Amino acid sequence: MVGDQQGERPMTKTRGLSDRFMKDLQSGGSLNQLLLRVQGDTTLDLEIRENYLNVYYRGGSLLKVSPVPRKPGAYTFFFDKNYAPKPRRAALGLPADLVESPAAVEKWMAAIPVLKDTMDLWFGKHPKDERALQQTVVWENNDSPWANGTDYFIIDIEYDNHRGARFDLVALEWESSASPRKLAKGYQPRLVIIEMKAGDGALKGEAGIETHIEQQRRFLGNKRRVEAFKNEMLNVFEQKRDLGLIKALKRNPNHIKKLAANVDVVFLLAGHDPASRKLSTILTQVQQNRLAAPGGASIQFCSANFMGYGLYKEGVHLLSDFSQIFSEQLKF
Repeated sequence: MVGDQQGERPMTKTRGLSDRFMKDLQSGGSLNQLLLRVQGDTTLDLEIRENYLNVYYRGGSLLKVSPVPRKPGAYTFFFDKNYAPKPRRAALGLPADLVESPAAVEKWMAAIPVLKDTMDLWFGKHPKDERALQQTVVWENNDSPWANGTDYFIIDIEYDNHRGARFDLVALEWESSASPRKLAKGYQPRLVIIEMKAGDGALKGEAGIETHIEQQRRFLGNKRRVEAFKNEMLNVFEQKRDLGLIKALKRNPNHIKKLAANVDVVFLLAGHDPASRKLSTILTQVQQNRLAAPGGASIQFCSANFMGYGLYKEGVHLLSDFSQIFSEQLKF
């Protein structure tokens, strides 16, 4: 486990919760009501950070929960009041930020409907469509009734290691057929970086496809950082399983000890207009410039499986195949 068993000393910029934090979230712990609420509410998504956690709603952080330094068992709960217009902020009636007992957690849980309503009104004027879709991807592949049949599980969203690696989603490719799920015959699941682009307007520019590929080339070209990244994400994945946050694996007793050597890159394109040539122009440039991830990794593109966001191997294609299969939609 990441963290210090003796207390809550500040951690390095590595995602994972301390042993004390994990214990407090689990059954009998002071934060267990929070975990139960997330497990029972399909509109919420709990993501593990650097010894703190974010609970997301519609792609925005509804709660940030952090341990209090040098005060074991105490936590701060934070709701960003910027989601509320100034006249409404005073009327929110938020509980005290300092949480030291299950009773204090219960007050925050009672406040969640008000916090959701506040965020609903804010998102009505300031939509965060791509982030909301990211949360849909998490639910469909980790927690939906058909999630166990997908070939990918989402480990993290909005990953940032504060050293130049920023990814929309990080996933684990773990094939759903019987042998891979049992980790038989030396099978090793593979870590996958997913970049989501919502609408054709997001394909170019500072956060466009070509920029992402160049950033990923630099990151994946550093073997030491890649190994640290793989270990970090495997730890987060196992912590999420321990917390019951990947419902699709609830009955799977097999735990991953090692990941495949390469980390792949997948682009998930949402809301592409087949009448637009923006995507085909960019993909042509990528092919002409021979942009690729180093070290044997591959760049792939997703296609929908009957209108959903479930990620299946049959819907993840190399660029050359993607361009041929969807030539009509890409307007080459």
